[in-house]
Amino acid sequence: MRILMATSEAVPFAKTGGLADVCGALPIELARRGHETAVMLPA
Repeated sequence: MRILMATSEAVPFAKTGGLADVCGALPIELARRGHETAVMLPA
């Protein structure tokens, strides 16, 4: 499955709350399980 995570924050790039932790770790775990993942942050 191809998964795009569009978020306002992701560790290690930007962090203000718990969302950053999830958006930083979840794509790594999904990729480990065979999914194609990408994270998109605003400029």
